[in-house]
Amino acid sequence: MAVTVVAGLSSVAIAAPVRTPLQLAESVERRASQTDFDALEAFGREAQARSDREGLNRLYHVAWIFLNQGEFAQARIWNRRLASAAEALGDARYVEIAQLNELIIQYDTGDAAAAAHIERIRRRADDWFVLSHATRLVAMNMMDEDRIGEALNLLTEVQAQVPDSEPYADTALAGLWEVAGMGLMKLNDFTGAAAAFGRFELDYSRDDYPRPDFDSLYNLTRLAVQVGDYELARDLYVSHHRLTYRSGLESLEVYDANLCAMVAEGLRDWNRVLRCLEPYGVDLGPAAFLAPHLLPRRAIAYARLGRLREARRDLAEIHRAEAAGEYREEGFTVIPLVEAELLFAEGRSDEAYRRLSDYHYASSTQAAQRFSTGISQVTGDMQAQLSERRRQLETANANAKLHQDKIGQQRWLVGFGVIFLISVLAALVWQLRTGRTLKDARRRAEAANHAKSEFLANMSHEIRTPLNGVVAMADTLSRSDLPEREREMVEVVRASGITLERLLSDILDSAKIEAGQVAIERAPFHLANAVREVAGLYRASANQKEVALVVDIAPVLEHRVVGDGVRVRQVLSNLISNALKFTGDGSVTITAHAVGDRVRFEIRDTGVGFDEEQKARIFARFQQADGSITRRFGGTGLGLAISRDLVALMDGTFDCAGVPNEGATFWFELALPVCHEPEADNDLHTQATAITDRPIRILLADDHPANRKVIEIMLAGVEAELTGVENGQLAYEAFQAGGYDLVLMDMQMPVMDGLAAVRAIRAHEVENARPRTPVLMLTANALAEHVAAGRAAGADGHLAKPITLATLLTAVSSVMDGNGPITVEEAAA
Repeated sequence: MAVTVVAGLSSVAIAAPVRTPLQLAESVERRASQTDFDALEAFGREAQARSDREGLNRLYHVAWIFLNQGEFAQARIWNRRLASAAEALGDARYVEIAQLNELIIQYDTGDAAAAAHIERIRRRADDWFVLSHATRLVAMNMMDEDRIGEALNLLTEVQAQVPDSEPYADTALAGLWEVAGMGLMKLNDFTGAAAAFGRFELDYSRDDYPRPDFDSLYNLTRLAVQVGDYELARDLYVSHHRLTYRSGLESLEVYDANLCAMVAEGLRDWNRVLRCLEPYGVDLGPAAFLAPHLLPRRAIAYARLGRLREARRDLAEIHRAEAAGEYREEGFTVIPLVEAELLFAEGRSDEAYRRLSDYHYASSTQAAQRFSTGISQVTGDMQAQLSERRRQLETANANAKLHQDKIGQQRWLVGFGVIFLISVLAALVWQLRTGRTLKDARRRAEAANHAKSEFLANMSHEIRTPLNGVVAMADTLSRSDLPEREREMVEVVRASGITLERLLSDILDSAKIEAGQVAIERAPFHLANAVREVAGLYRASANQKEVALVVDIAPVLEHRVVGDGVRVRQVLSNLISNALKFTGDGSVTITAHAVGDRVRFEIRDTGVGFDEEQKARIFARFQQADGSITRRFGGTGLGLAISRDLVALMDGTFDCAGVPNEGATFWFELALPVCHEPEADNDLHTQATAITDRPIRILLADDHPANRKVIEIMLAGVEAELTGVENGQLAYEAFQAGGYDLVLMDMQMPVMDGLAAVRAIRAHEVENARPRTPVLMLTANALAEHVAAGRAAGADGHLAKPITLATLLTAVSSVMDGNGPITVEEAAA
């Protein structure tokens, strides 16, 4: 049973030209035959050279075509290029479009949670183009869940919000009509689906954009099989098959094989079903992603041909995948039908009829529900149109009566109208002045915020660059055989560098927390070891002040947990440093114990303490309990504020108490679940050996000679050939010559910056079919937007200067193993 609901999707659909499925198929084949996927990629490369919104829309077109073919690797490449170009142009619309594309790729490759994120973006979208793209993705997800009526209503609502006069309105409408056609397919509405696909393929398509895809042919063939028109299905399949083997895409060949088996199944040609699927072998190989469609068809064909062993094997694989959550079907399950066919083949007719009855009950129920949603869509639209017509008639009658009643009062109305007009004009003048004032204030606030961010970025870069040489060289020297006196001097330099880095990090952390740019990373770390390691950093300072440093860790915490180890260490370090700073004699005690399902950390000291009035001030940025404390004890006054904010970001609680001249206690509680995964080997010698199981060639791009020398010295113990260049252009030229296993790339360089060089490297790899070379950003740019920009350009990791040998080796190991992306915080964990 079918119901035509296209008219409900748009008032203009009623006037749509009538096209038969074969006419539509001929149009699609003619259009797809005039180009190919190589031309599509060339179109994309030309779009990359543009610096306008048209270029972004073309990149979006290329990414979406590949995504629709199931070519997820190529789709990701082009979508990243879209994201990078959109960020470079500051185009928020296409930044969100690229984000939506990445989410639908995740969904299509098995991450069902991505659907909820897409819906959140749709609900908050304030750009009509983003709204239309997000809506078609949400509607497709609804259709996967058999919520056809909801999906069609949603498409109808959003279609009305697309402004016809805006550029790219046709692109948005084409996408909505394509998904509408898929929904009408599920309602077995052949006429409606063909009309919708006609809108998508012909009415709203852009002739100047290459379109080698032919998805509508696939959908029409499926629909012909669904409604039992197998002769038409066979004719449509022939067109699809010709275009598939012309395309040369493996993913399309898989879909073509599924279509072949579907048509053969409808014609009851069981041997042909098996021939269609034979190239993919028992485990389906590259066609495994369509297993929920292919395995049932093959199992039924085996059963019909009496090949029971093969049929049982496929049914067992279906049950295994279903139990493992790997078997995602559309609508009701066909597993009872497969089981019934096998039971019939085994001669167990009574059991087979029972299973068949279950299947037909489920399928008829679903067909009724789908039909109901279609009827609801039609009747809802009819009711809306009738209500609107009734309202118009009532309004017309009321207006006529009102005109008669008021004709004698026109003079009064004119007078009131003049007064009203004057009032409106006065209100408009006031509103314009107020709006101008608000805009000026907002512009000044945005400029101040931008200036602050730019200042922090510049200060971070300028300070971290020389600091990298100090910390890295001191760290490398400390690992050398030195006389005791020289070692002490190196440790002083190293400690001073770390202190300076700490000060810089505090200021940047404070700014990042204030801007909401701090992300909490969850990874395994050993809880008790982390506490002891942080305490160990301050033992020398405690001994120098003759203050006892006591560590008390409950035995039940001697295990690995899952949490942000870097941020936990940072909070502990801030609190221990603070306690030692304000304790002249006595002790500082660090305890960690379990409180229910949480871990409680306490740092108690016998120092100067504070009262309730002072407690109200100690968490303010750049302030301490007493104004004289800064002069006596030093510090920025940021540590406690940052610690409190970090604990809040980790969903923990933080508090303190103190008594003047008797000491203070700071504590925080976190949920840190136990980690049962085996621990990785983080030994530096092991890491260095793992990196150099064979000699590697490393390309280093940094405009600062001292930084290149630092890396050369730090990698002296690694079996590697290091080539250093001073800007991104030279790095790109050296990379083109080939032979490098790893690229270390600075971000800010003359001639060509690091981000442009990374983008050029990634484009060169794609254009020349070269394997992906790991790229690690090694830069003084440490803010969140710098990390995001590096990843958008194609980098595999980001290390902010200053670095140590441990963080460098960890990051290199990670990207060489293909485990990226990685940040400096992850390398230090």
